[in-house]
Amino acid sequence: MLWMIAWRNVWRNKKRSAIIIVAIAFGLWAGLLSMGFSLGWMDQMVNSAIATRLSHFQLHREGFLEHKEIGLTIPGGNKVLEQVRRIPGVKTATGRVVIAGMASSAATGSGVIIYGITPSEEETITDLHTQITEGGYFESNRTNQVVIGEKLAERLEVQVGKKIILTAQTTDGKIGAGAFRVVGIYKTVSSLYDQSTVFVQRNDVSQIFGLDDQIHEIALLLNDVTKVDELTPVIQSEFPDLKVSSWKDLAPELAMSIEMTDQMLYIFLIIILLALVFGITNTMLMGVLERVREFGVVMALGMKGIRIFSMIVLETIFLAILGGALGIFLGASTIEILSRTGIDLSLFEAGLAQFGSGSIIYPFLPLSEYPTVVALILATALVSATYPGIKAVKLNPIEAIRTY
Repeated sequence: MLWMIAWRNVWRNKKRSAIIIVAIAFGLWAGLLSMGFSLGWMDQMVNSAIATRLSHFQLHREGFLEHKEIGLTIPGGNKVLEQVRRIPGVKTATGRVVIAGMASSAATGSGVIIYGITPSEEETITDLHTQITEGGYFESNRTNQVVIGEKLAERLEVQVGKKIILTAQTTDGKIGAGAFRVVGIYKTVSSLYDQSTVFVQRNDVSQIFGLDDQIHEIALLLNDVTKVDELTPVIQSEFPDLKVSSWKDLAPELAMSIEMTDQMLYIFLIIILLALVFGITNTMLMGVLERVREFGVVMALGMKGIRIFSMIVLETIFLAILGGALGIFLGASTIEILSRTGIDLSLFEAGLAQFGSGSIIYPFLPLSEYPTVVALILATALVSATYPGIKAVKLNPIEAIRTY
């Protein structure tokens, strides 16, 4: 009975109820869209970093990540690589030579990280071969080929077909150098990466810098990215003498950004809902003041204060549920559409590239987030109903009946 009365009371003033429902829906729509955009942005940055440079895990000799010393190779690296490939859950893996050096042209020079790779294996780990904007990706059998980033090509003032000199320390402490012909120029979402990273074939760089068949780094991908935390101790136990780093260890700023984004999104949504509290409270308070005489009559007839308070709460919950349902529908629909079309931020492409993000953002919001949103909506309704409910309960029946 109380539910039916509360539902009818909601529609006593249809215009006022409709306004507050639309306000709740619009505020929730804006909050959900902001959440979807931020999560899509962070997801793109993480996926781009994993696909371009991090992979899911990397194995190194202790101290290599900090110092990049050419002599800190993985003992028995190729055997370790085969062991890694046999670990359950590992999709693919590759071995790399990683050298800190200098890339020079006739115009200028720049510090770079030289990656010696096996192209056929690298294609299963990274998406670099899909990022080529000029030339190709080690398409011939020629030696001393190099693929460089677009930003580095601009800095060195070279094009496809030109030669650059790669210089670095060799394993015996001397300075080694080799002339490499640019066969491809790539462009990723990170301009800093493009400016500081070059790729050559592992055999070529090993001969020049005296590495023979040794490797500095093993990069691997899992079948399921959600198993990263679960497999970290497993892989570390397999290779206790090596440094096992997940993408979260290699890019802690990204992992921290994800955690901070999750927290900030809910804070932002709570702020929106708190702002709506005042509007809902005002609407309910106006409804209470309009029905002072009515409340006085029912209280005089014996209706207890708790039932009157419950009725106010139910009315508020009905408003919140209607506005929340409409807001969630609009938010989910908008996010679904934009997750396919994307949001074009080409105007800010240069700035986004500094953060390692592309100019097209694809918002998304996992279904697991919606129950929390519903709980926040109900909490908002309860908070909004408190003051109007208390105001109604504290009415003096005799004075209320005399009110017109």
